[in-house]
Amino acid sequence: MLLTNGADSIVEGQSLPRKRNTVKRDPDAKPSRETATGNRMKMRTIPSATLVLCIALLCAACSKSGMGAHHDFFATEDDYVQYVEQNVRFDGLELAIVDIQRGENFWKIAKRHNVNIDTLLGANPYWESLVASLDQRIIVPSRKGVLHFVNSRSEIRDVAKAYQADESSVLVQRLPVMDGILRRFTSRSPIAVFVLNARPRAINMTEALASQFNLREMFRSPLGGRYSSFFGGRIHPIFREHRFHNGLDIAARHGTPVGAAAGGVVTSTGWMGGYGNTVIISHPKGFRTLYGHLSRISVRAGQQVGAGRLIGRVGSTGWSTGPHLHFTMWHNGKLVNPMKVLW
Repeated sequence: MLLTNGADSIVEGQSLPRKRNTVKRDPDAKPSRETATGNRMKMRTIPSATLVLCIALLCAACSKSGMGAHHDFFATEDDYVQYVEQNVRFDGLELAIVDIQRGENFWKIAKRHNVNIDTLLGANPYWESLVASLDQRIIVPSRKGVLHFVNSRSEIRDVAKAYQADESSVLVQRLPVMDGILRRFTSRSPIAVFVLNARPRAINMTEALASQFNLREMFRSPLGGRYSSFFGGRIHPIFREHRFHNGLDIAARHGTPVGAAAGGVVTSTGWMGGYGNTVIISHPKGFRTLYGHLSRISVRAGQQVGAGRLIGRVGSTGWSTGPHLHFTMWHNGKLVNPMKVLW
């Protein structure tokens, strides 16, 4: 659009010309005190503005300090995995990116890479559940521990303290030589650290998985062994027909000690039909556990027991095809899949 006013014309969007003060000065006149002071003030304006800018940049960097969490740095799981794959490298540690294949689960993958499920949890904070999805991409460290992100090296001591670890056990990703200086003045990418042999914390997990993790913290496995039959439908090993299996079978040598999965009060002991020699324990918050097929019972009804306390030994009593422990769990009278707490 063209605006016209007499001989003047201005194109829309074009800046208007600034009018200068046309007052003439006496070349022999001395500058007034006000004018001289104004000149000095103008000379100081440039360095002051620069100083303010530097302070602002430093404050912006400082405002981002504090021990960060993965969710503070990455919007989605895909962003997180892609960033790690493209930017994070350690000395003495490999971070493999694994695509879930049909028939795989997190436990199998952990075992194949000589780590445990805690390590996978500590490296994959965006998981909503422990059910692996086909083609899901996960991070698998080559050593046991937790992958964490911080804004600067100054936070490493806080990270070590949070995981109850020594600072010497915290590995820091490879960084450019000038990285420390650049971080003082510019916004930089987060720094990956790996805490060797640390366990994950619920605060860094999704809300859904954190609730499962906290439940797991209440319990412990009653014994070490091989999971031979899981919770759910199956072909009964004796009756050869499809039946619902209300617990978890853990195969172990005859006579292997069995401990209480959590502290509580023994409510029942003795022979219980197909379970053979059995112990039932009542725990806080409405939980109850059953231990079946025992060869020997080491507690009595009404006895208070702590977590891990010996309650019996593995056997093959009742309906059983070999030495193992049958473990059942209830919460407020409803069956619970033991794998939700024994993982």
